[in-house]
Amino acid sequence: TLEEKIGMLHGISMFANGGVPRLGIPELKMADGPLGIREEISRDSWKPAGLDNDFATYYPASGALAATWNTQMAHLFGNSVGQELRARDKDMLLSPAINIVRTPLGGRTYEYMTEDPFLNKEMAVDLIIGLQNNDVMACVKHFAANNQETNRDFVDVQIDERTLREIYLPAFEAAVKNFAFENKKVE
Repeated sequence: TLEEKIGMLHGISMFANGGVPRLGIPELKMADGPLGIREEISRDSWKPAGLDNDFATYYPASGALAATWNTQMAHLFGNSVGQELRARDKDMLLSPAINIVRTPLGGRTYEYMTEDPFLNKEMAVDLIIGLQNNDVMACVKHFAANNQETNRDFVDVQIDERTLREIYLPAFEAAVKNFAFENKKVE
């Protein structure tokens, strides 16, 4: 029904969207993860769930991965995180964070890979392929020009089209086109 479709788009907990039990469609379970998968949190708050069987690997910041210039390493990283995601019964990783690093003072800078648009897209695509080869989804974030934490939900980013297309959008475009249409794999 229309109501069921709309319900699938809404969060029913901190990291899950609704399913349609009548049709056997389960809720979509997500995990935050720019540095690896976040510990399990409570369904209704940011407090840790306190599970005694929770596990996660804490990876180096994405800037360290990008500094290798090694797309096979990006694929390996994605594959490793994807395996852990699948083992934790998650469907989607809220990562990689592929916005451009523009200032060291940005509140999300530690999540992003690099200030280089070409390197950013090359690393992102192989990371996503490695991740999604484990039957889990990637959710690239935080969409273009998200460079400040203060008032980030309200700031009016004024940017010319050339800067947007040449600096900010290439990794997001490649994340969609290179995976969806080529589905290239790193050997």
